[in-house]
Amino acid sequence: MSVVFKIQGVLKNYDWGKIGLNSFACKLYKSAFSDFEVNDLAPYAELWYGTHPSGPSVIPTLGGMTLMDWISDHPECLGQNITNLFDKTKGLPFLFKVLSVNKSLSIQAHPDKQTAVKLFEQNPDCYPDDNHKPEMAIALTDFEALCGFRPFNEIMIFLKEIPQIQKVVGKEKIDEFLKTENRDTFKSLFRALMTCPAEIYQPLLSEVVQNFKLDKYHGDLCKSVCNIFLRVSDEYPGDIGLFSIFFLNYLKLKCGEAIFLAANEPHAYLYGDCIECMACSDNVVRAGLTPKFRDVYTLCDILTYNCKPGNENVFQSTVDSNDPLVKTYDPPVKEFTIDKISLPSDHKAYPLKVISSASILLVVSGEATYKYQSEEQSLHPGTALFISSQAEIYLNPISELLIFRAYCCN
Repeated sequence: MSVVFKIQGVLKNYDWGKIGLNSFACKLYKSAFSDFEVNDLAPYAELWYGTHPSGPSVIPTLGGMTLMDWISDHPECLGQNITNLFDKTKGLPFLFKVLSVNKSLSIQAHPDKQTAVKLFEQNPDCYPDDNHKPEMAIALTDFEALCGFRPFNEIMIFLKEIPQIQKVVGKEKIDEFLKTENRDTFKSLFRALMTCPAEIYQPLLSEVVQNFKLDKYHGDLCKSVCNIFLRVSDEYPGDIGLFSIFFLNYLKLKCGEAIFLAANEPHAYLYGDCIECMACSDNVVRAGLTPKFRDVYTLCDILTYNCKPGNENVFQSTVDSNDPLVKTYDPPVKEFTIDKISLPSDHKAYPLKVISSASILLVVSGEATYKYQSEEQSLHPGTALFISSQAEIYLNPISELLIFRAYCCN
């Protein structure tokens, strides 16, 4: 059995989202559902597609039946790539999103499977899934993020040039790290930073803010983070997470560039719009830059403390050897792969790759029609399709078309 039908995603309002139609996620949703009333003052942060219970997609032509319920009745639609590896009763193994970030998200990491099970058992209210959450972000606009720990040599420069960090962490921790330059002493240093009492770190943080405003830090590395530090300090004044900017790589991705975030890697999205795909989980361990629940000791315990240059965190796509119009983002996890498909307006009857996996296709820009068997329907920005395993579908662009497709590849 193969089928293709349109689905409706779930638009999420979080404080960090872009406002009204400034949100890429909101614009896509409004384009797909013109009767949706946009609140010009509300933040629209995420648009979800998939079967996760916190935001299940629905099928408008079936009276709003959830995609999860439909898959439960038709598990064969998932295909061997999914059913051979995952529990078919849980639906799609991936969660597909559009994010529109107006202000910084929390300093966070996502636990591995073993830790996720433990956290779920101990605190299901804060950790609602027993699954890991590796994820990938693909920039739709200029996209800023903190991602992974900086190389040791950069961290040591900050420790030496910003004396306030020395006072927060303590001379003993810094001396141990400078002497050994190993992962254990760095972990001890970072834990001391993130668990420092507010009465100690907040006056020192105020000094750092003032020094940046007065241009008192003269090193090139300090100057490189000045603007981002001051911007985030306006968003989260007095937050311990601000010190993380000196420890994490700052990245600015161009459209089409990506980062892959494995389990237990620290990160924080700062600004911009992106496609995001992840294992089907909503687990987040937070420790700064957030009004939400913080689990500082857990975060410090689970982090990998891998330190490497920022550009090594950029994930490279590959051009499909059989189709130069397709760029594939294939991370080292089994749950998901993403294709970026760019079609010129004159490319008619384009055959979408037939795969042994159910997939979700999202139109980001452009107009087209799609043909499945004898049926032909329109595609425009915000249209999302559920495509079952082995379905044959043809696209006919009316204008230049940009689409993303998430599926399970193995």
